[in-house]
Amino acid sequence: MTKFFCSYLFISMFVLSAFLALPNAQKICRMNPNLRKACSFQECTPLCLQKYNMDGICIGNNKKICTCIYDC
Repeated sequence: MTKFFCSYLFISMFVLSAFLALPNAQKICRMNPNLRKACSFQECTPLCLQKYNMDGICIGNNKKICTCIYDC
């Protein structure tokens, strides 16, 4: 009976620690300003920094899209 109780407590500690760690994960939000041309790093970064106070990167293969990234 004692082994069963200790096993139960041990497993409960793992489940509780995993549950408490999940909300602490950093979330990243994105926003795409409507630029009507392909993204260039020289335009995207200052635009995101000035207008939205975010970091700007160009995402995509053929049509690169300016994407502003920030922590939610």
